[in-house]
Amino acid sequence: MSTMAPDVSTPDTAATGRTATRRRRKLLLIPLSLLCALGLVLGYLFLTAKPEASTPLGASAAIPGGTARVNGIIPLEKDGWLPPERVQVLDEGPSAGTHRVRILVQFTALEGEGITLDTSQFSVTGLGANSIHPLWTSPAKAQLGQGDTADATMVFELPNQAIALVLEGPGNTRLSLGLSHHTS
Repeated sequence: MSTMAPDVSTPDTAATGRTATRRRRKLLLIPLSLLCALGLVLGYLFLTAKPEASTPLGASAAIPGGTARVNGIIPLEKDGWLPPERVQVLDEGPSAGTHRVRILVQFTALEGEGITLDTSQFSVTGLGANSIHPLWTSPAKAQLGQGDTADATMVFELPNQAIALVLEGPGNTRLSLGLSHHTS
């Protein structure tokens, strides 16, 4: 009668498989824990970040020497407006995923030194829009004496998906543009 001795050279595969699975699970916990911690930190920063204040659409904002107020935001696709002189960049259509708007701003000089107006120093910023400069402005530059008022027109090409847009200018001027300019 011959009895066979158990083969000790091959390990029990079921026990080895369970051990490997447990080990993989433990190793997977490390990156998942790091990802959760990163998510918590970013969530905290996002929820506690204070947005920069801007003057509501239609209200007057203080600027060096006087005030500024957005009187209108008109999509060019709706009214077909063009400047009095031919401007090549406006003759071409807007880029894909953008739309053009004409922003009407009224400046009033209240202080004795007046306002030195340079509309090229204005830009539009917001979520999905980083410092967009005007394609065309009128007047480009002007000097307003105390009590004088000037209506400026600035044309911008804005991303369709951009939100929380603000017209920024000299002296930390921030004028909200609202939502009415969106065409899509």
